[in-house]
Amino acid sequence: MEILVIILRAASLAAFAALMLLSHKRARGDLARERSGNRAPVFANIAAFGLFLPSLIAFAGGLGSQMVMLLAFVGCLLAMTGVALVFRSRVALGPAWSFAPRADEDTGFVTTGPYRFVRHPIYLGLSVMAMGQALAFSSWPAFLILLSGIGPTFAWRAYEEERMLSRTFGGRYASYRKRTKMIIPYLL
Repeated sequence: MEILVIILRAASLAAFAALMLLSHKRARGDLARERSGNRAPVFANIAAFGLFLPSLIAFAGGLGSQMVMLLAFVGCLLAMTGVALVFRSRVALGPAWSFAPRADEDTGFVTTGPYRFVRHPIYLGLSVMAMGQALAFSSWPAFLILLSGIGPTFAWRAYEEERMLSRTFGGRYASYRKRTKMIIPYLL
């Protein structure tokens, strides 16, 4: 049982690592045309994840009980679900995706795929992934970092992106905002 818990925990981390290896490279001219947004929320979010990931290992729960096995299994499933949502969202964005907030008339804004339901499915997916990892590792400190650091920095990033997208796309973006939720489908 202990080895299976370790495998499930490793799988949740491997999914995150694979996700981070996905990147789109742009030509220099493409970057020059972009309207970049405030990067402070991005750095704050990176710092929150910088605390979160080590806390998974440093404060991981034991390996031997049935409850730990259940948490590892459910957590790994949640982490994989979050990664799948992020991957699907990035595919839907295509060339409009970037690590730092940006808006570009050439790529437009995407309203297909997961973006039919929420305006920031990548943040939802990353949050679900982090929640799954905290469960898989039975790490309460990691869960607290998710609630107090990762969640708020994603909200900050989303707010900054919405301001930039509103300036760039005006009424079209306002209409999209009225028919979709920000992060959680049908709720928020």
